[in-house]
Amino acid sequence: MISDFLRSFGDLCPTHSQVESNRFGINVSRFNVPLESPSSDVEIAQICSDSPADLLILRYPSARISLSQRLVELSTKYAFQADTLVYFSKNLDSKIEYYQPVDGLKFSKAGAGDKSSIQSLSQEIFQDYPNHYRSNRHIEPRLILDGYVEWALSGLEDLTKLTVVVATPDSKMIGFALVSFDNEEAEIELNGVHPDFQSRGVYSALIRMIMGRLADQKIKKLSISTQVQNTRVIGAWIKAGFNLDFSLNTFHLIARNS
Repeated sequence: MISDFLRSFGDLCPTHSQVESNRFGINVSRFNVPLESPSSDVEIAQICSDSPADLLILRYPSARISLSQRLVELSTKYAFQADTLVYFSKNLDSKIEYYQPVDGLKFSKAGAGDKSSIQSLSQEIFQDYPNHYRSNRHIEPRLILDGYVEWALSGLEDLTKLTVVVATPDSKMIGFALVSFDNEEAEIELNGVHPDFQSRGVYSALIRMIMGRLADQKIKKLSISTQVQNTRVIGAWIKAGFNLDFSLNTFHLIARNS
């Protein structure tokens, strides 16, 4: 959740990622540095150096402009920047945000019966999606896609998440959004539209429908993130009233003896 970067939790410590370790067949850990962390760049670099993980995925505020140099100079790790994430948010008021219907599209909450459709749809959407994993030549692309499909399906089993799907009048699923909740805030974790139905207003309609539903449920703030180069969806967010909050650099640190 975005809250991981908005709060400082005291002592910083990488967290073992069992899911990613199982998927890629190596020891993977995650390390998120909060925006207001008091730890210095020297301290963060040392924590990274001491990590026993084969792959440490580090995310830290882009405002730490000097940290990258310390990371690439580590003797124990081969480090490189894998992507930059930009986070946007919008405050939601109590009224429903209306949207203009697009060719009779149908929006609904996904259920267990939608599993196969979401699986097929996410395979199409994320087949060649540029992400931090793809910058790492040691990771097999097929395994990356499997991870996105698993992520897309997670909302069907997690009661703290909501999956909204959009379908054509003939019930062909063409888009979805996975939304997670943290008290009075929500975050769109993952979303997309089938390549054959992009640039038709489907994505904007999906985002606005979600905003309306969440506002009606008294959710006060909605957040979303993507890679900085994903200008088309960023443009859709800005048009819908979202504002830039902050950005994060993603580094991959690989043990030099692995």
